[in-house]
Amino acid sequence: MDKPNPPSSTTCSLDEAPDAWRGYLSAAELAAELDKLLPRIRDDALHARLKAIRDSLPD
Repeated sequence: MDKPNPPSSTTCSLDEAPDAWRGYLSAAELAAELDKLLPRIRDDALHARLKAIRDSLPD
């Protein structure tokens, strides 16, 4: 009986990659973007929600 062919590529390990490698912003990058965005938001409810998210991020 012949041996089966081995896979031509390795197993995908994307779940082990850092978020930034997958295109997501890091916490510091997200905080910087929110710092630029918050002064322009006029909707009080939206501003409060985004400010709460910003406040929860590390500096």
